[in-house]
Parts: sequence; structure tokens; C-alpha cells
Amino acid sequence: MADYVKLKDARFAPFEKSIREISAFDILDKFEKVGALDNYRRVSAGMTGGHNGFPWFHGLICECITGISDLIGREYNEELDARMDAIIAVIKQAQAADPEGFVNPFTTLMRPKMRFGLNGGSALWQHEIYNTGCLVEAGVHHYRATDKTALLQCAVKAANYYVNHVNHGEKWKVVCEHAVTEMALVELEELLQEEPELAEKVGAKPGEYAMLAKLMVDYKGDHQGRHQFPPYLGEYSQDHRPAREQDEAVGHAVRAALFYAGMASVSRYYGDEGLKTAAEKIWANIAETKLHISGGVGAFRDNERFGYQYELPNDAYLETCAGVALAFFGRELFTLKKDSGIFDVLDMTFTNLIAASVSADFTRYTYENPLVSDGTYERWAWHDCPCCPPMLLKIVGTMPNYIFTMDGSQLFLNMHVDAEAELSGIHFNYENGVLTADNAEPMVIHIRVPQYAKNFTVNGMAIPEGYGYYDALLRPGKALTVRFEEPAAKMTAHPFVTDDEGRVAIMKGAMLYAYEGEAESFEAFDPVLDHSAPVLNSDGTVTVRTVSGEKLPLIEYPSWNNHGKKMMRIWLKQEGLTADPEDLTGWEKKLYQPM
Repeated sequence: MADYVKLKDARFAPFEKSIREISAFDILDKFEKVGALDNYRRVSAGMTGGHNGFPWFHGLICECITGISDLIGREYNEELDARMDAIIAVIKQAQAADPEGFVNPFTTLMRPKMRFGLNGGSALWQHEIYNTGCLVEAGVHHYRATDKTALLQCAVKAANYYVNHVNHGEKWKVVCEHAVTEMALVELEELLQEEPELAEKVGAKPGEYAMLAKLMVDYKGDHQGRHQFPPYLGEYSQDHRPAREQDEAVGHAVRAALFYAGMASVSRYYGDEGLKTAAEKIWANIAETKLHISGGVGAFRDNERFGYQYELPNDAYLETCAGVALAFFGRELFTLKKDSGIFDVLDMTFTNLIAASVSADFTRYTYENPLVSDGTYERWAWHDCPCCPPMLLKIVGTMPNYIFTMDGSQLFLNMHVDAEAELSGIHFNYENGVLTADNAEPMVIHIRVPQYAKNFTVNGMAIPEGYGYYDALLRPGKALTVRFEEPAAKMTAHPFVTDDEGRVAIMKGAMLYAYEGEAESFEAFDPVLDHSAPVLNSDGTVTVRTVSGEKLPLIEYPSWNNHGKKMMRIWLKQEGLTADPEDLTGWEKKLYQPM
């Protein structure tokens, strides 16, 4: 039986179900309504002009296919399968219009003589390589979910166009203007390694795709002789320095996190220690200085970019796509370094930012996910640049695969989420803290001890705080019982984060809480808390008390803005709280910690 992971918990399982049964159809319907598929039809008919939407709509359609493929690969949906077949047929017809398999409707329709931004175009705008990466990724995921090769053939044909023109010697030098292609090409290569008989069937060239990914990584920071315009893409596209010399997250946050994920993918495939070291440094830079407490990244609207270290405004941009990309980066980095701190970050991202990015009825979405609102913010039914809904489909489609990681004969239990899995021929079940398996031999289980966990025990044995993964031996016919507490706590930010000076945020485990309501003015919507501890209520809310004796009910962050436009704050004033930026005792490698 093929590996699989199935969610069983009370939070994420219903969320996944609603994404599959509501959001997936809603997103496809809305793309169809704005004419995204008509772009392919115009290419197929040999037309010029008349492209609907942004140049990256092709990539977004393919990302939808990737996410939906993963969703129906776990729980089949005949209608979604048929919808994808229809879309794939349209893509295939458009690709057939070009003798080399180049498929990028915007360039073909609007800038046919300006491929890669040459002759007066702009690679940063046209997104040819990004769109190709999304197609390659979709082809791989669709095949894995359905065993159908129609889209995989399109993906291989599109990838071969770059293999033929870019790969070696005197051929073109290009880099991804918007990363995703590096990681997608490695995925294609790994699929061909797993099923070598596929290569002839789909016209693939084994060995070439990972090399192409590596070249695109190696070419970052090398601007001479570029076959694209502009030749220098700057920090915005992580093109300011060679990849192995990068050590700080900069530029467009989505492009950045996806590129860092691609670095990690190439490093894993080739055993490239230089890329591994760079990826580790960049992750630490994010986790320790550039991560918002919701698990979001990307502080500023201009260029949708990272800020400087500790520059974490509460009205930050925090694009949904950036949070998803961060999760992908974490997943790829974990294949290189089994660091529990990666999942301390991803716990926050999944629990807060990703869960908040869609409304309670699963038909309205976020682009930005700020930590403060003056009451003017609300989710949108659709957006001129609807890049976030497809990324939501992708991360929800793959989220179960984060819970467990199989490394040889050893299992890593990364997230304490009820689930069952079939991995390397062994059936695992983790429910209510009890892990069982049908293993025939004793096996080592690495159990993550979350940063927030108190009184952590395994089979009654107390595990001291500070463990990353606790190694337990699971014997045949036995079980491992995990118990821990996650009390509600007031969290403070590093003294260098001036935006949160004198304020606290309330968390229970990885869950962030929000104060939502109304006031005469936003300035008046800023209570001061006393020194009492937060109280967890039976309905899941948390109550905090103000210096005036008022009890404030707080809601889970993902549920905010589901009751109309209201004011909202995450960081609340705390009576008597001060921080000395010259005294960093206890803050080493920490960005947030309890009071």
C-alpha cells in the first residue's frame, strides 16, 4: 500500500474536509468566472491579445491542481477529479500550439517576442519560469494522486523546453523570477527515480531536471550573460548574492521562502553542504528575528517584503502565500536537519495564519493577515490577484504529511495532531496522545517536545524541559502514551521588538488569541491588563482581566473577522511591563517567551 496520512483530530480534519468540499469548488468556479481558462483557449485558437488577469494566472491554475490532487488523493472526490481532467485538457491544447511545448498564455498572447523579458519586456512581470514550475509541480502531484499521465506529460514537455535551452555549456543563463521551479524540478526527478518506467512513457530525460534546478540556484547572484531582462533581479528575487553566501531572509517574502525551500531541495538531492548551511542560517534568521507570533512572515506591503531584524509591526502584511511558503521551506529543511524548532514555528503557522486565511463558511479569503485592525478589514470573496487561495489548497493538501516523518526505520512524531498513517508498510495511529503501530520489530520513535509543553511525559516518565525530540522505543504490540499540558500564557517579545514594548500576547500552546470588539475610537480600544494569569473557559475562549477589573473574553485568532468588521488587537498593554534592550539575559535564540 502507498504511504498515506489521514487526519482524525477535531480541528484540522474538519478544516481539511471543508477545504476539499467547499473551497476547492469555490476557487475553481471563481477562476473560471474571471476567464482564467479562456486564456488557454485563446492560445489554442491562435489568437493574440486579450489575456484575462495577471501573467501568473497559469501558475495559479496549476497550483489549484496541485492542492486538489493531494486532497482527493487522500479522499477521492469524483466531481473534483472530473473538473481537473477538463482543465488539463484545456492546458494540453494550449501547449500543443507551440512546437517546443512552451506554455505561458500571457507571453504568447500579449508579448510573443518578449520571452523572459527580452526585447523590451520584463521577466519579473511575465513569470514564465514560475508558471512552468507550477505546471511541473501539478503534473507530479496529479500523477501521484490519480495515476493519470496527461498533465505529467505536459509538465515534462514544458520542463524539456528549459532543459534544451538552459541546461549546459553555452546555453541560456536564467533564474526563477518567482521561485517554485527549483523545488518542483527536484520533485519531478525524484518521481522518475521512484518509477523509472515512467520516463519513456512521458518523454522525460532523467537526470536533467535536478541539474536544471541546481543551475537555477547556482545562477543566483551571477548576473553576467543573463538570457532575461532585467539581468539583475535584486533582493526582491533573492538575486543579490550567490545562494551559498546568503544568510538573511530578504526581499519578497513569498519568493524568498520558496527559493529557500528550493535551496534545501537541491541540497538534499545532491548532498550540497554549502546550500544546507545557507538554508539553516536563513531559517534561524527568520525564526529568531523576523517571525511574527502568528507564524506569519513578510512585514511590509511595499514589495511584500521582509523587514530588518526585529522589525515586526502589528499592521504587517503577513501574506497568506508567505506563510504557506514558510511551511514548505520548513518541510524541505527538515529533510536535512531533524530540528524540533522547525515544527515549533510551523505549529504556529498552521494553527494561526493558515487557519485564519479563510472564513468560517470557507468562501472568503485573506491576502493580508495583520495582528491589529481598526475595524476596516475583512476577508474578500475574490481578489484581482487571487494568489492566496491556490496556495491554501496546496498547504492543506499536504498538511497531514507534516505530522509524521519516516527516516529509514525511524519515525518522527512532529505535530501532536490525531492522525493515522501507513508509512513504509507500517500502520500507525496517534489519537488522544496514544501512539500504536503494527510494527513487527522494535522501532525508535522520536517524539517532539513542543516549546510550550509543560509536564511532558511518555508512558508516565517525565521528560525535562529543553528536549527537542525524546527518543522512545516502541515494541511490537505496545503503545506510547504522551501527556503534556499547554496552559494559557502571556507572551512577551524580544526587547529589540519595539512595536510590542510593554505589551503581551495570549497563547495556549500554539494557538494565538485575539481581542475583538468595538469602541468609540481605535485609540480607546487598547485596554491595560493586570498581573493575573489568563483563564481558559469551557467554550474555548480565554479571559484576561484589566487593571479596572473588567474581564475581557479573547477569541482564537483564526476566528476573528467572522462576525462583521470589528476592531482587533493581538498585543495588549500589560501593567508594569518593561524591557531593557541592554539586558538580553534569557533571550538567546528566542523571539517570544512567556512572562
